[in-house]
Amino acid sequence: MKKILLATTAIVGFAGAATAAEIRLSGYAEMGIFDGDAPGLDTQFHTDWQVNFNFSGETDGGVTFGGRAQIEESNSPANVNGTPRIDDESFFVSGAFGRVTLGETDGAFDWALSEIYAGTSLQDDHSTHAGAYWYTGLDGSYDDQIARYEYSFGDFAVAASAELDDDDAVVQNPNVTTSANGDVNWAVGGKWASNVNGFDVAAAAAYQDNGDFEVWGLSGSVAMSNGFSVSAGYADLDGINDGVGNGIAVDSWYGVGVAYTTGPITVGANYGRYDAVAGSDPKGWGVVANYDLGGGAVAMAGYGDSSGGGGAGSGNGNGQETWSIGLGMSF
Repeated sequence: MKKILLATTAIVGFAGAATAAEIRLSGYAEMGIFDGDAPGLDTQFHTDWQVNFNFSGETDGGVTFGGRAQIEESNSPANVNGTPRIDDESFFVSGAFGRVTLGETDGAFDWALSEIYAGTSLQDDHSTHAGAYWYTGLDGSYDDQIARYEYSFGDFAVAASAELDDDDAVVQNPNVTTSANGDVNWAVGGKWASNVNGFDVAAAAAYQDNGDFEVWGLSGSVAMSNGFSVSAGYADLDGINDGVGNGIAVDSWYGVGVAYTTGPITVGANYGRYDAVAGSDPKGWGVVANYDLGGGAVAMAGYGDSSGGGGAGSGNGNGQETWSIGLGMSF
């Protein structure tokens, strides 16, 4: 999963009489140790880094525009050479009419729905067990070039998105096997968030259809002033593969997460389960602990436990029981 970049290290500005442009550079790195019970896996060190380029500007008429691109590297088993790659390129135009984004961005299904996971860990152990789901929906059914329109009003926001079938046979999402049917992969979603009697409450619903599959989902959360929060979600998945890439066809998913934050400490736990089309159901649980050291540094530990689905393991490839301990650094 992508880590959140919290700090900016360089800002370059270009200003004119009625327009302004800005380039912001931010980064994230992590170091630590991890292990799991996958065959042949031994306890090993881990490093990872990424750099974000964020662009923004404004027209004479007050319309804002911009985009982002990411360069990342990983010394994971899936990338043994640690070769950097450019990822998540997307660009936007925003004004009173709403916001239009085009590129490697979330479809309206993923945009609207909120995951149940709190905190972060080196290998995302707590959120990549066999019962984990990130509401990726059907994004990446074709070439992963998604156009999304969104509009906000008060406590509400709505969005619609489309991904075109250009018959190039490139499928970015390993959980979706899609035929070249010429259909548009489209989605709609809406979300609401407000403070109700001292509780921060949020809810969302979304639907997506790519011509081969139809999925819909719900999510909700409540956060209390004492630091406790709870979140829950449900998705009807229409027989697509489970969200952690085990290749098991599933009809639905549900999950719940709880978290507590006090001062610099955040701890969380979650459970998720799929309803398999055939065989045993993939399921799992995870726990995470973070300590904010200040200045952009966070100490973190995570654990995930998987079962079901014919021996389904974790989505990070480290087995049914995985753990990691390390330090995340935002710049």
